[in-house]
Amino acid sequence: MTRTLILLASGLLLAGCMTHETRPLPRVNAIQAASEIPQDQLLDVAVHLFDENVPQDEDKQAKKRIFPEVRKAEARYFSMQARNTLEGSGHWGQVRVVPTSEDTLDVEVKGKIIESTGSMLKLDVTVSDATGKVWFRKEYEQAADTRAYKDNGGPRDPFQNLYSNLANDMLSYRQGLQVADLQNVRNVSELRFASEIAPYAFKDYLTQEKGKGLYKVTRLPADSDPLLMRTDRIRERDYALLDTINEYYSLFSENMATPYTNWRRYSYAEIEAEDDAKRSSLTRKLLGAAAVVGGLVAGSQSNTYIGNAAATAAVFGGAYAIKSGFDRGAEVKMHSDSLKQLGESFQAEVQPLVVEVEGRTLQIKGTAEEQYIEWRRLLKELYESETGLPAAASPAASPGAAAVQPKAKAKS
Repeated sequence: MTRTLILLASGLLLAGCMTHETRPLPRVNAIQAASEIPQDQLLDVAVHLFDENVPQDEDKQAKKRIFPEVRKAEARYFSMQARNTLEGSGHWGQVRVVPTSEDTLDVEVKGKIIESTGSMLKLDVTVSDATGKVWFRKEYEQAADTRAYKDNGGPRDPFQNLYSNLANDMLSYRQGLQVADLQNVRNVSELRFASEIAPYAFKDYLTQEKGKGLYKVTRLPADSDPLLMRTDRIRERDYALLDTINEYYSLFSENMATPYTNWRRYSYAEIEAEDDAKRSSLTRKLLGAAAVVGGLVAGSQSNTYIGNAAATAAVFGGAYAIKSGFDRGAEVKMHSDSLKQLGESFQAEVQPLVVEVEGRTLQIKGTAEEQYIEWRRLLKELYESETGLPAAASPAASPGAAAVQPKAKAKS
C-alpha cells in the first residue's frame, strides 16, 4: 500500500514537471484559381453575420471566457475573414457579408461561434445554395498559430488555417457540380429575388418542395422580359447597399485588427499561465494528499520511534503541499481576473459605426437586421412607383424605367 502511494506521488511529480509547449502550425492556404472562370459559372456568396452565441447567464459567460461586446465584434470580424479568404481565392463571384435576413444570393455561409479565445477558435458552419440544398455542415476547430503573436509574425491571422479549410471545402463541393447545376442555382437565386419584390409576376416560375423545402424552376422568363429586367435593376440597387455595408464591415475590421490582435496575444498568454497554474495546483494538492495518506499508513504499520517520526514528517509535508496547491489556486484566479480586464479594455475600443443611405441611417450594431428589412420594403415601394401598380398585384409594367443607384456612404 505504502509503495503504491509512493509510486503515485512520483507519477504526479513527473506530471507537474512537464511543460505545456506549443509550436507554430503548418500553414494552410486557400487553393487559388489557376485560370479565369467563365462569368456564367461564378456563384455569388453571402457570408451571413456569424451567430454570437452568448449565453444570458453571466456565470456561464465567465466560465467560457465570453465577453459579450468582444463576441459581438468577433461575429463581424470572423465573417469578414471568411469573406476575404473566399474572395481572394478567385473561385467565386461577388462575396459579401450580409445581414441574416438576406437569403437570395447564390451561396450562403452561416456560422455560429462555439469557442473563441486567444488559444482556440471553434465555429459551426453551414453552407447551402439558393435552391435550399445544404452543401455541408461542419464544425471547424483550430488552435492558434503562435507565429501571429510574435512581433515579426506578419499580418496573417492566427486562425487563418480555419478560414482556408472552409474555403477549400466549399471549392471541393462546387467542383463536384455540373455546369447545369451552377446555372440552376443562379436562376433560382434570380427568381427568388424577383418573387420577393414582385410575387404576383413571378410566383409561378418557382415551386418549393414540401418537406425538403427545395426550390425548383418550373419555367424561365425570357431574357428580354421587361418585368425581369426591372427587378434585375432593383437587385443592382440592393447590391449597392450590400456593398456599402461591406465597406463598413471592412473598415470596422481594419480598425479593430490591432487592438484585437493584442487582446488575443495577451489572452493567449494568460490562458497558458492559467493552465500552468491549474496543473501545478492540482499536482501539489494530490501530492500532498498522497503524502498525508502514506504517512498515516506508514505510521500505523511502524512500531519504532524513527518510523513514527518519518510518518509524522510525511503527514506535515503533505499538509504543506496541499496548502501550496491552494496558493497556486489563488494565482489561477488572478489570471482569470486579468483575462476579464483584458476583455473589458478591448470592449471599450470597439465602437459602432453607421451607414447612411439617402437620408436613412443604418446603425449596424444591433439594428442592421431591422434596417435591411426596411430597405427591402423600400425596394418593393420602388418597384411599385416604377410600374404604377402594387408589387403584389401587378400583371404587367411598362419598360424603360430609369435606374437610380442609392447614394450611400460609410462613416465613423
